[in-house]
Amino acid sequence: MVSDDTMARVSLVVFTLQNAAFVLLMRLSKVRDTHYNSSVAVLVTEALKLPLSILLLSYEKGGPIAATRQLWNDIALQLMDTLKISIPALLYTVQNNALFVAAENLEAAVFQVTYQLKTLTTAVLVVLVLGRQQAQHQWFALLLLTAGTILVHEPKKSSAARSETSESTAAFTLGIAATLTACLCSSVASVYLEKILVESKPSIWVRNVQLCLFTIPIAWMSTYFVEDAYMKEDGTPLHGFNAVVWAAIFTNAVGGMIVATVMKYAGNILRNFAQALAIIVGGFGSWLLFDFKITLKFVGGVACVICSIFIYGSKAEQLGQWKNNLLHSVGLTSTHTSYAMLPLDGSATQLEADSEDGSQRDSKAVSPAPSSDKTLSPTKKQHV
Repeated sequence: MVSDDTMARVSLVVFTLQNAAFVLLMRLSKVRDTHYNSSVAVLVTEALKLPLSILLLSYEKGGPIAATRQLWNDIALQLMDTLKISIPALLYTVQNNALFVAAENLEAAVFQVTYQLKTLTTAVLVVLVLGRQQAQHQWFALLLLTAGTILVHEPKKSSAARSETSESTAAFTLGIAATLTACLCSSVASVYLEKILVESKPSIWVRNVQLCLFTIPIAWMSTYFVEDAYMKEDGTPLHGFNAVVWAAIFTNAVGGMIVATVMKYAGNILRNFAQALAIIVGGFGSWLLFDFKITLKFVGGVACVICSIFIYGSKAEQLGQWKNNLLHSVGLTSTHTSYAMLPLDGSATQLEADSEDGSQRDSKAVSPAPSSDKTLSPTKKQHV
Protein backbone atom coordinates (compact mmCIF):
# COMPACT_ATOMS: atom_id res chain seq x y z
CA MET A 1 0.00 0.00 0.00
CA VAL A 2 1.41 3.37 -1.04
CA SER A 3 1.69 5.83 1.85
CA ASP A 4 0.05 9.26 1.78
CA ASP A 5 3.47 10.94 1.95
CA THR A 6 4.61 9.09 -1.16
CA MET A 7 1.38 9.95 -2.95
CA ALA A 8 1.82 13.61 -1.99
CA ARG A 9 5.35 13.74 -3.42
CA VAL A 10 4.41 11.93 -6.60
CA SER A 11 1.28 14.00 -7.17
CA LEU A 12 3.21 17.25 -6.67
CA VAL A 13 5.87 16.26 -9.19
CA VAL A 14 3.25 15.19 -11.72
CA PHE A 15 1.23 18.36 -11.06
CA THR A 16 4.28 20.57 -11.69
CA LEU A 17 5.22 18.77 -14.89
CA GLN A 18 1.63 18.72 -16.15
CA ASN A 19 1.13 22.46 -15.56
CA ALA A 20 4.32 23.36 -17.40
CA ALA A 21 3.93 20.74 -20.14
CA PHE A 22 0.34 21.72 -20.95
CA VAL A 23 1.28 25.30 -21.82
CA LEU A 24 4.48 24.36 -23.66
CA LEU A 25 2.79 21.62 -25.68
CA MET A 26 -0.10 23.88 -26.69
CA ARG A 27 2.34 26.54 -27.86
CA LEU A 28 4.53 23.97 -29.64
CA SER A 29 1.53 22.52 -31.46
CA LYS A 30 0.72 25.99 -32.79
CA VAL A 31 4.19 27.12 -33.86
CA ARG A 32 4.72 23.91 -35.83
CA ASP A 33 1.92 25.09 -38.12
CA THR A 34 0.17 21.74 -38.55
CA HIS A 35 -3.14 23.55 -39.27
CA TYR A 36 -5.11 21.33 -36.91
CA ASN A 37 -8.58 22.47 -35.91
CA SER A 38 -8.56 23.74 -32.30
CA SER A 39 -12.30 23.25 -31.89
CA VAL A 40 -11.87 19.59 -32.81
CA ALA A 41 -9.06 19.36 -30.25
CA VAL A 42 -11.43 20.69 -27.59
CA LEU A 43 -14.04 18.10 -28.60
CA VAL A 44 -11.51 15.27 -28.34
CA THR A 45 -10.38 16.56 -24.93
CA GLU A 46 -13.93 16.48 -23.57
CA ALA A 47 -14.51 13.04 -25.06
CA LEU A 48 -11.42 11.76 -23.21
CA LYS A 49 -12.57 13.21 -19.88
CA LEU A 50 -15.79 11.20 -19.85
CA PRO A 51 -14.31 7.65 -19.72
CA LEU A 52 -11.51 8.84 -17.42
CA SER A 53 -14.04 10.26 -14.96
CA ILE A 54 -16.14 7.08 -15.04
CA LEU A 55 -13.03 4.97 -14.51
CA LEU A 56 -11.95 7.03 -11.49
CA LEU A 57 -15.46 6.96 -10.05
CA SER A 58 -15.45 3.17 -10.37
CA TYR A 59 -12.17 3.04 -8.48
CA GLU A 60 -13.54 5.37 -5.80
CA LYS A 61 -16.75 3.35 -5.34
CA GLY A 62 -15.08 -0.05 -5.52
CA GLY A 63 -16.46 -1.23 -8.85
CA PRO A 64 -18.46 -0.35 -11.97
CA ILE A 65 -21.79 -1.47 -10.49
CA ALA A 66 -21.54 0.92 -7.54
CA ALA A 67 -20.34 3.67 -9.89
CA THR A 68 -23.31 3.12 -12.21
CA ARG A 69 -25.69 3.30 -9.26
CA GLN A 70 -24.07 6.54 -8.12
CA LEU A 71 -24.36 8.08 -11.58
CA TRP A 72 -28.03 7.11 -11.79
CA ASN A 73 -28.80 8.64 -8.39
CA ASP A 74 -26.87 11.88 -8.95
CA ILE A 75 -27.66 12.47 -12.63
CA ALA A 76 -30.87 10.74 -13.71
CA LEU A 77 -32.69 11.22 -10.41
CA GLN A 78 -31.44 14.80 -10.01
CA LEU A 79 -32.49 15.97 -13.44
CA MET A 80 -32.94 19.67 -12.59
CA ASP A 81 -29.48 19.92 -11.06
CA THR A 82 -28.06 18.15 -14.08
CA LEU A 83 -29.75 20.59 -16.47
CA LYS A 84 -28.29 23.52 -14.53
CA ILE A 85 -24.84 22.21 -15.43
CA SER A 86 -25.39 23.20 -19.06
CA ILE A 87 -24.45 26.82 -18.35
CA PRO A 88 -20.98 26.19 -16.87
CA ALA A 89 -20.48 23.52 -19.55
CA LEU A 90 -20.94 26.18 -22.21
CA LEU A 91 -18.56 28.52 -20.38
CA TYR A 92 -15.91 25.82 -20.03
CA THR A 93 -16.14 25.04 -23.75
CA VAL A 94 -15.62 28.70 -24.62
CA GLN A 95 -12.74 28.81 -22.14
CA ASN A 96 -10.94 25.86 -23.72
CA ASN A 97 -11.30 27.30 -27.20
CA ALA A 98 -9.98 30.64 -25.95
CA LEU A 99 -6.94 28.92 -24.44
CA PHE A 100 -5.93 27.56 -27.84
CA VAL A 101 -6.24 31.04 -29.34
CA ALA A 102 -4.10 32.45 -26.52
CA ALA A 103 -1.45 29.76 -26.95
CA GLU A 104 -1.26 30.54 -30.67
CA ASN A 105 -0.68 34.27 -30.18
CA LEU A 106 1.34 34.51 -26.94
CA GLU A 107 4.67 33.19 -25.85
CA ALA A 108 4.15 30.19 -23.57
CA ALA A 109 5.70 31.93 -20.55
CA VAL A 110 3.64 35.10 -21.02
CA PHE A 111 0.45 33.08 -21.46
CA GLN A 112 1.12 30.98 -18.37
CA VAL A 113 1.68 33.99 -16.12
CA THR A 114 -1.20 36.03 -17.55
CA TYR A 115 -3.59 33.11 -17.02
CA GLN A 116 -3.05 33.46 -13.28
CA LEU A 117 -5.39 36.47 -13.50
CA LYS A 118 -8.25 34.01 -13.09
CA THR A 119 -7.46 34.32 -9.38
CA LEU A 120 -8.36 38.01 -9.58
CA THR A 121 -11.52 37.56 -11.66
CA THR A 122 -12.81 34.78 -9.41
CA ALA A 123 -12.08 36.76 -6.24
CA VAL A 124 -13.99 39.79 -7.54
CA LEU A 125 -16.98 37.62 -8.48
CA VAL A 126 -16.91 35.89 -5.10
CA VAL A 127 -17.27 39.29 -3.42
CA LEU A 128 -19.90 40.65 -5.82
CA VAL A 129 -22.04 37.53 -6.29
CA LEU A 130 -21.51 35.43 -3.16
CA GLY A 131 -20.99 38.34 -0.79
CA ARG A 132 -17.81 36.94 0.71
CA GLN A 133 -15.23 39.39 1.88
CA GLN A 134 -11.52 39.09 1.17
CA ALA A 135 -8.95 39.59 3.90
CA GLN A 136 -6.57 42.55 3.65
CA HIS A 137 -3.60 40.35 2.79
CA GLN A 138 -5.65 38.75 -0.01
CA TRP A 139 -6.44 42.14 -1.57
CA PHE A 140 -2.73 42.92 -1.36
CA ALA A 141 -1.99 39.61 -3.09
CA LEU A 142 -4.44 40.48 -5.87
CA LEU A 143 -2.78 43.86 -6.40
CA LEU A 144 0.59 42.12 -6.49
CA LEU A 145 -0.76 39.63 -9.01
CA THR A 146 -2.04 42.44 -11.23
CA ALA A 147 1.27 44.30 -11.03
CA GLY A 148 3.22 41.14 -11.89
CA THR A 149 1.00 40.43 -14.88
CA ILE A 150 1.49 43.97 -16.19
CA LEU A 151 5.26 43.58 -15.92
CA VAL A 152 5.20 40.35 -17.89
CA HIS A 153 5.07 41.30 -21.53
CA GLU A 154 6.70 40.11 -24.70
CA PRO A 155 10.11 41.62 -25.37
CA LYS A 156 10.33 43.85 -28.38
CA LYS A 157 11.43 42.06 -31.49
CA SER A 158 14.64 43.08 -33.18
CA SER A 159 12.93 43.04 -36.59
CA ALA A 160 13.28 46.24 -38.53
CA ALA A 161 10.16 45.69 -40.57
CA ARG A 162 7.24 47.74 -39.33
CA SER A 163 4.75 45.30 -40.80
CA GLU A 164 6.16 42.51 -38.66
CA THR A 165 5.99 44.72 -35.57
CA SER A 166 2.37 45.57 -36.34
CA GLU A 167 1.47 41.92 -36.82
CA SER A 168 3.22 41.01 -33.57
CA THR A 169 1.28 43.69 -31.67
CA ALA A 170 -2.02 42.50 -33.13
CA ALA A 171 -1.24 38.90 -32.23
CA PHE A 172 -0.23 39.91 -28.71
CA THR A 173 -3.47 41.87 -28.23
CA LEU A 174 -5.55 38.95 -29.49
CA GLY A 175 -3.69 36.56 -27.20
CA ILE A 176 -4.24 38.76 -24.13
CA ALA A 177 -7.94 39.14 -25.00
CA ALA A 178 -8.30 35.37 -25.38
CA THR A 179 -6.55 34.77 -22.06
CA LEU A 180 -8.79 37.24 -20.24
CA THR A 181 -11.83 35.61 -21.85
CA ALA A 182 -10.68 32.22 -20.56
CA CYS A 183 -10.13 33.66 -17.08
CA LEU A 184 -13.58 35.23 -17.00
CA CYS A 185 -15.34 32.10 -18.28
CA SER A 186 -13.56 29.97 -15.70
CA SER A 187 -14.46 32.36 -12.87
CA VAL A 188 -18.12 32.76 -13.84
CA ALA A 189 -18.53 28.98 -14.15
CA SER A 190 -16.94 28.36 -10.75
CA VAL A 191 -19.03 30.97 -8.95
CA TYR A 192 -22.18 29.82 -10.76
CA LEU A 193 -21.68 26.25 -9.55
CA GLU A 194 -21.27 27.50 -6.00
CA LYS A 195 -24.23 29.89 -6.16
CA ILE A 196 -26.76 27.66 -7.90
CA LEU A 197 -25.84 24.19 -6.73
CA VAL A 198 -25.39 24.86 -3.02
CA GLU A 199 -27.38 21.80 -1.99
CA SER A 200 -25.88 19.36 -4.49
CA LYS A 201 -22.47 18.01 -3.54
CA PRO A 202 -21.72 14.93 -5.65
CA SER A 203 -18.34 13.34 -6.14
CA ILE A 204 -15.98 15.38 -8.30
CA TRP A 205 -16.00 12.52 -10.81
CA VAL A 206 -19.81 12.57 -10.97
CA ARG A 207 -19.65 16.33 -11.54
CA ASN A 208 -17.22 15.76 -14.40
CA VAL A 209 -19.56 13.22 -16.00
CA GLN A 210 -22.43 15.71 -15.68
CA LEU A 211 -20.38 18.38 -17.39
CA CYS A 212 -19.22 16.05 -20.15
CA LEU A 213 -22.84 15.25 -20.99
CA PHE A 214 -23.11 18.89 -22.10
CA THR A 215 -19.57 19.88 -23.09
CA ILE A 216 -19.27 17.08 -25.66
CA PRO A 217 -22.36 18.08 -27.74
CA ILE A 218 -21.56 21.80 -27.31
CA ALA A 219 -17.97 21.26 -28.46
CA TRP A 220 -19.22 19.12 -31.35
CA MET A 221 -21.61 21.85 -32.49
CA SER A 222 -18.85 24.47 -32.20
CA THR A 223 -16.79 22.64 -34.83
CA TYR A 224 -19.40 23.61 -37.42
CA PHE A 225 -18.86 27.31 -36.73
CA VAL A 226 -15.21 27.12 -37.79
CA GLU A 227 -14.38 27.10 -41.47
CA ASP A 228 -11.81 24.35 -41.99
CA ALA A 229 -10.40 24.30 -45.52
CA TYR A 230 -7.84 21.66 -44.59
CA MET A 231 -10.56 19.19 -43.56
CA LYS A 232 -12.02 19.38 -47.06
CA GLU A 233 -8.57 18.69 -48.46
CA ASP A 234 -7.58 15.89 -46.06
CA GLY A 235 -11.04 14.42 -45.62
CA THR A 236 -10.80 14.05 -41.84
CA PRO A 237 -11.45 16.42 -38.92
CA LEU A 238 -8.33 15.02 -37.23
CA HIS A 239 -5.99 16.46 -39.85
CA GLY A 240 -2.75 17.78 -38.38
CA PHE A 241 -3.10 15.75 -35.19
CA ASN A 242 0.53 14.78 -34.70
CA ALA A 243 2.20 13.49 -31.52
CA VAL A 244 2.55 16.99 -30.05
CA VAL A 245 -1.13 17.80 -30.54
CA TRP A 246 -2.20 14.52 -28.96
CA ALA A 247 0.14 15.11 -26.03
CA ALA A 248 -1.35 18.59 -25.49
CA ILE A 249 -4.87 17.14 -25.56
CA PHE A 250 -4.00 14.38 -23.10
CA THR A 251 -2.31 16.70 -20.60
CA ASN A 252 -5.36 18.97 -20.75
CA ALA A 253 -7.76 16.07 -20.17
CA VAL A 254 -5.94 14.69 -17.12
CA GLY A 255 -4.98 18.07 -15.65
CA GLY A 256 -7.97 18.56 -13.38
CA MET A 257 -7.79 14.99 -12.14
CA ILE A 258 -4.21 15.60 -11.09
CA VAL A 259 -5.31 18.74 -9.24
CA ALA A 260 -7.91 16.73 -7.33
CA THR A 261 -5.24 14.23 -6.30
CA VAL A 262 -2.88 16.99 -5.20
CA MET A 263 -5.55 18.65 -3.06
CA LYS A 264 -6.37 15.30 -1.45
CA TYR A 265 -2.84 14.22 -0.56
CA ALA A 266 -0.63 17.31 -0.57
CA GLY A 267 -2.83 20.21 0.48
CA ASN A 268 -2.96 23.85 -0.49
CA ILE A 269 0.46 25.15 0.58
CA LEU A 270 2.47 22.44 -1.15
CA ARG A 271 0.28 22.93 -4.20
CA ASN A 272 1.32 26.59 -4.21
CA PHE A 273 4.97 25.51 -4.27
CA ALA A 274 4.24 23.21 -7.21
CA GLN A 275 2.33 25.97 -9.03
CA ALA A 276 5.20 28.41 -8.56
CA LEU A 277 7.71 25.84 -9.75
CA ALA A 278 5.54 25.13 -12.80
CA ILE A 279 5.68 28.82 -13.77
CA ILE A 280 9.47 28.77 -13.49
CA VAL A 281 9.71 25.55 -15.50
CA GLY A 282 7.36 27.02 -18.11
CA GLY A 283 9.54 30.13 -18.44
CA PHE A 284 12.68 28.06 -18.83
CA GLY A 285 10.97 25.75 -21.33
CA SER A 286 9.78 28.76 -23.34
CA TRP A 287 13.34 30.05 -23.50
CA LEU A 288 14.68 26.63 -24.47
CA LEU A 289 12.06 25.70 -27.08
CA PHE A 290 10.96 29.02 -28.54
CA ASP A 291 13.95 31.32 -28.00
CA PHE A 292 11.92 33.45 -25.62
CA LYS A 293 13.91 36.39 -24.27
CA ILE A 294 13.78 36.51 -20.48
CA THR A 295 14.07 40.16 -19.46
CA LEU A 296 14.47 41.76 -16.06
CA LYS A 297 10.85 42.94 -16.20
CA PHE A 298 9.69 39.40 -16.94
CA VAL A 299 11.63 38.02 -13.96
CA GLY A 300 10.18 40.75 -11.73
CA GLY A 301 6.67 40.02 -12.94
CA VAL A 302 7.05 36.29 -12.34
CA ALA A 303 8.37 36.98 -8.84
CA CYS A 304 5.33 39.15 -8.07
CA VAL A 305 2.93 36.51 -9.36
CA ILE A 306 4.61 33.72 -7.38
CA CYS A 307 4.54 35.81 -4.19
CA SER A 308 0.86 36.56 -4.75
CA ILE A 309 0.12 32.83 -5.01
CA PHE A 310 1.54 32.17 -1.55
CA ILE A 311 0.07 35.27 0.08
CA TYR A 312 -3.43 34.74 -1.29
CA GLY A 313 -3.62 31.04 -0.42
CA SER A 314 -2.46 31.54 3.18
CA LYS A 315 -4.19 32.66 6.35
CA ALA A 316 -3.12 35.80 8.17
CA GLU A 317 -1.90 33.64 11.08
CA GLN A 318 0.32 31.64 8.75
CA LEU A 319 1.84 34.78 7.29
CA GLY A 320 2.52 36.08 10.79
CA GLN A 321 4.24 32.84 11.77
CA TRP A 322 6.39 32.87 8.66
CA LYS A 323 7.33 36.51 9.25
CA ASN A 324 8.34 35.75 12.84
CA ASN A 325 10.34 32.72 11.73
CA LEU A 326 12.19 34.81 9.16
CA LEU A 327 12.97 37.63 11.60
CA HIS A 328 14.08 35.16 14.24
CA SER A 329 16.36 33.35 11.78
CA VAL A 330 18.23 36.57 10.99
CA GLY A 331 18.40 37.65 14.61
CA LEU A 332 16.01 40.61 14.35
CA THR A 333 13.70 39.49 17.15
CA SER A 334 14.31 40.11 20.82
CA THR A 335 12.86 36.80 21.88
CA HIS A 336 14.55 33.44 21.58
CA THR A 337 11.29 31.62 21.18
CA SER A 338 11.31 29.47 18.07
CA TYR A 339 8.19 29.39 16.00
CA ALA A 340 7.22 26.15 14.36
CA MET A 341 5.93 26.27 10.85
CA LEU A 342 2.26 25.55 10.48
CA PRO A 343 1.32 22.16 8.98
CA LEU A 344 1.84 22.01 5.26
CA ASP A 345 -1.50 20.40 4.57
CA GLY A 346 -3.01 23.89 4.31
CA SER A 347 -6.39 25.02 5.44
CA ALA A 348 -7.24 27.64 2.83
CA THR A 349 -9.07 25.94 0.03
CA GLN A 350 -8.61 27.47 -3.41
CA LEU A 351 -11.28 28.05 -6.03
CA GLU A 352 -10.21 26.07 -9.08
CA ALA A 353 -10.90 27.65 -12.58
CA ASP A 354 -6.85 23.49 -13.92
CA SER A 355 -6.68 22.46 -15.19
CA GLU A 356 -6.84 23.95 -15.73
CA ASP A 357 -7.30 23.19 -17.40
CA GLY A 358 -7.35 22.40 -17.62
CA SER A 359 -5.87 24.80 -17.89
CA GLN A 360 -7.66 23.05 -18.03
CA ARG A 361 -10.67 23.98 -15.84
CA ASP A 362 -9.68 25.92 -13.29
CA SER A 363 -7.30 23.19 -12.39
CA LYS A 364 -4.08 23.85 -14.69
CA ALA A 365 -3.43 27.10 -12.96
CA VAL A 366 -4.04 28.90 -9.51
CA SER A 367 -7.62 29.62 -8.37
CA PRO A 368 -8.65 32.06 -5.61
CA ALA A 369 -9.38 31.03 -2.09
CA PRO A 370 -11.02 33.14 0.51
CA SER A 371 -9.66 32.34 3.91
CA SER A 372 -13.17 32.07 5.29
CA ASP A 373 -14.47 28.70 6.44
CA LYS A 374 -17.10 29.09 3.74
CA THR A 375 -14.63 28.65 0.91
CA LEU A 376 -15.59 26.60 -2.06
CA SER A 377 -14.90 22.93 -2.07
CA PRO A 378 -12.92 21.83 -5.12
CA THR A 379 -15.23 18.85 -5.44
CA LYS A 380 -18.30 20.88 -6.18
CA LYS A 381 -17.32 23.62 -8.48
CA GLN A 382 -14.93 22.66 -11.13
CA HIS A 383 -14.86 20.52 -14.18
CA VAL A 384 -11.38 19.03 -14.12
